[in-house]
Amino acid sequence: MSTRSFHILTFWLLTTTLASAQTLTKANYFGVRAGYLRASTSVTSSRSDMRFLGVAPLNSFYAGAFYQHTLSALLVYRVEINYQQKGIEYQLPNGDLVSRQKFYYASLTPLIGITPIKGFGLFVGPEANVSLGQNVRNNNAAPIEVGISSRLSYQYRWLGLEVGYFKSLNEFTFLDLGARFGFTNQTWQAGLSFVPGLLKKEGR
Repeated sequence: MSTRSFHILTFWLLTTTLASAQTLTKANYFGVRAGYLRASTSVTSSRSDMRFLGVAPLNSFYAGAFYQHTLSALLVYRVEINYQQKGIEYQLPNGDLVSRQKFYYASLTPLIGITPIKGFGLFVGPEANVSLGQNVRNNNAAPIEVGISSRLSYQYRWLGLEVGYFKSLNEFTFLDLGARFGFTNQTWQAGLSFVPGLLKKEGR
């Protein structure tokens, strides 16, 4: 075998192996996700001499589905549809709970991500949360909440771990109590993802 033929054969074997490895480790797939959500509220006031006290984070949950598609060896995109429960806890100065106001959302989150290491992904993109209602009537609630979302994920075969952060760009509600108090969300997520298609491939 000539040196040139050997180089061509070696190159072909390497590219075939890399392509095969990429196909196996970077498959396109549908999945489901669910976990813990912590909603924290920032409050602004229209008057510098008036503050709104007694607002605490609400511990809640999220659940949804996603599709992830490979663009290149390092880039992927992901689209999520989620249900989220957010809200506010009103507390007395001593920490006693007065009431909880819950807001329910259906969200659409398109994300672009990088996957520098097998199994790991870092994603960022916009998020739109459409209001589905509240547990307490609130005429001031915004119909849509928009913001920026990010994810850090690790996928091992069919099971994944995820943490996420969302920062809203608009108020989700407001109160007029002599001063206008605007409420803005930021949320943290921590949960699991499950890819049924990869489980079926593993069982073959």
